[in-house]
Parts: sequence; structure tokens; C-alpha cells
Amino acid sequence: MKRRTFISALCGCVAAGCGWKRASAALDEATLRAETTTAKDGATQVAEWKRFEFSEKKMGVPARIVMYAPDAATANAAATAVWKRFDELNAALSDYDSESEIVRVCRESAQNGAPVAISDDLRRTLEESRRFCVLTGGAFDATVSPVVKLWRRSRYFNERPPEKILDAAKKTVGLDGWKLTDAGVETAPGVRFDVGGIAKGFALDEALETLKTFGIKSALVDAGGDLRLGDAPPGKDGWTIGIAGLVKDGEPAFYRTLANVGIASSGDANRYLELDGVRYSHIIDPRTGEPLTRRCVATVVAADATAADALASAVCVLGLDETPKLLERLKNVDAKEAGVPGRFETLETILYRVKNDAEPPFTAEKIDVFATPGFADVAKTR
Repeated sequence: MKRRTFISALCGCVAAGCGWKRASAALDEATLRAETTTAKDGATQVAEWKRFEFSEKKMGVPARIVMYAPDAATANAAATAVWKRFDELNAALSDYDSESEIVRVCRESAQNGAPVAISDDLRRTLEESRRFCVLTGGAFDATVSPVVKLWRRSRYFNERPPEKILDAAKKTVGLDGWKLTDAGVETAPGVRFDVGGIAKGFALDEALETLKTFGIKSALVDAGGDLRLGDAPPGKDGWTIGIAGLVKDGEPAFYRTLANVGIASSGDANRYLELDGVRYSHIIDPRTGEPLTRRCVATVVAADATAADALASAVCVLGLDETPKLLERLKNVDAKEAGVPGRFETLETILYRVKNDAEPPFTAEKIDVFATPGFADVAKTR
């Protein structure tokens, strides 16, 4: 599936400064004049909200916060709280840390054959993972980890995984191998979670909620190229986000002005295995356990970053034929299925897929495109 971090390895949507020029946030130095009323005499005072920016490396990728706050003290406190939230989620969700909660839970459940108590953060992430697995018909699946690791090894040794081992790994993928109960999560032997295709989106949503506790609503948070946008910058209609095509280090193919949405990209460019003339992507279709064989990149804009993250992974797997069917289904899901009322009312995507075995430079003749109306006017831009 997606990752991680190949939004940094591919062109997709991005805020500035993360590897390729996948996208860029064109940000101004404006200040926001906010009216406040004193408790003493009811007189109106005017305060300037200034732009502040912070950068760290979190969850294994460059992370960035741009916010408008009343003063430096508030901005610093808010940024510190966001970085702490990222660290908390990484400790719960990282499959690269052998001591993380998600790795420990799989190990203990398999050993004990019983549910293992889990934190609220892990429960919510697994609930969302299960939800998007159902909604996408398995094109997004957090249990694909054993298969992904086998193909990752194959790129190193330049050979397909041994078929018997691969077949065994494929049998661990799917919703039947695990369940959530009031007591916790229970997994079958061999099941391993990799929530990399949704965790950063979830973290970005949590980051924006954390900023709101400080009264900060106009903000942009970036984690390795995935974005969560709050209210627009002062005096603007939204955040100007550049979205690139399939050209490495190229300028953005087009720009969108957006606010109060999540944005994520998924795709492949440099991470692949070539055997007998076939190019095997690092993106795995969980339904088959096999890699994709054509270069692609998908960008999704959704009401929240969790949805955008999961759906960007799924769109690459589903491709040009199945993605329109998925989007049509999502229009009709109820609030219980969606998890959040109206979650898919704001949903846009653009998918570029290279034709056959075409090689760069990718001209219009070499690329097929699917785009929803929000992207339709720029769908032919490369």
C-alpha cells in the first residue's frame, strides 16, 4: 500500500520543504486582526494574529506547522503540544518500533489467544482502518504488513518472494484475522498491523484539534507531504497548495486554494523491483498480495486527513476502472458507515497512471487520468 514515505518519493500534494516539489504551500505574511472584549468595561480591543512556523521530524518524516496566533508564547505552547501529540501517536502506532503498542499487541494476542487491552488512540486508529477496509472492498487493509515485508525483502535480493512463504503471508491478510471487542483487540497467529497508510492522516487530524484547544483555527499541518488545513489564512480564501504530476523535481502542475480539508497523495516512482521485464511497484494490492505493475500517483482531498490518507492508498490500488465506482459508493454511505456525518460530501481525487511500460518524460500521450469535477479543469495538466 502506501508508504512510507513515498509522498516524499513521489509527486503528490505537499506543503513546502519535504523532498520533491510535490506541492507547495504559498503562504503570506499577513496578520489577522481579531476583536476581543475586555471583561472589565466591555471596551473592544483589537489584537493582531501573526504567522508562526515550526518544523521537526516526527513519525519518521519532516513535519511542519504554520499557524496564526495572537503571540509567540501561545504559538510556542501550541506547537509543543502538537509535537507531543505526534510522539504519543508514534509510540502507539509505529510498526518500525518493536516496543510500540501496535507491535506489542499483535505479539501478545498471538501468544495468548485472547484479546489484549489497547489505548484509545490505537482503538480509534484500528476502527478507522477496519472502516476503510470495508468501504474500499479491501483495497486498503492494515493487515497487509507480512506481504509488504516479503516484497520489501525481494527488492533487496532482486527476486520474487518464495511462493510458499508468500502464500502463507497472504492468508493472514483480511478482516477475518482480527477483531475489536470491549476487552481490546484479538488477532489470529501471523496477523501483523501496518497502519502507515492511515496513521499520519490520523495524526494530522489530532494535531489540528490540539491547535484548536489554544484558540488557533487558521493553521496548516504537514507530515511527510500529507496535509491538514484549518481555516484560511487571514484575508485569503484558503491555503494555496501546489499539486504536481509525474515529473520528479518539477514545478507543481497546478494549484488549488483549499481550507478545512485533509489532503494526501500516494504513488510510486523510485521504489520498485524489475524482474523479467516486469516492473513491480512497492505498492501492494492487499486483495491479491501482488504489487502494482504500473506507475501511478493519486491525490485525494477529503473532509479530514484520516479519510484522505486511507483513500489515497486505495485509489492507487483500485486504478482507473474501480475508483469511480468507489467514489459513487461513498456518496451513499450513511453516517454510521462513514464514522462521521457528511464525511464524504467533500471528496475529490485525481489519479495519474502511466500507460503500459512508458518511460519518462511522461507526456500526455503516455498517461491516463481520472479526475473528479474539482480537478477536471486541470486533469490534462502534467
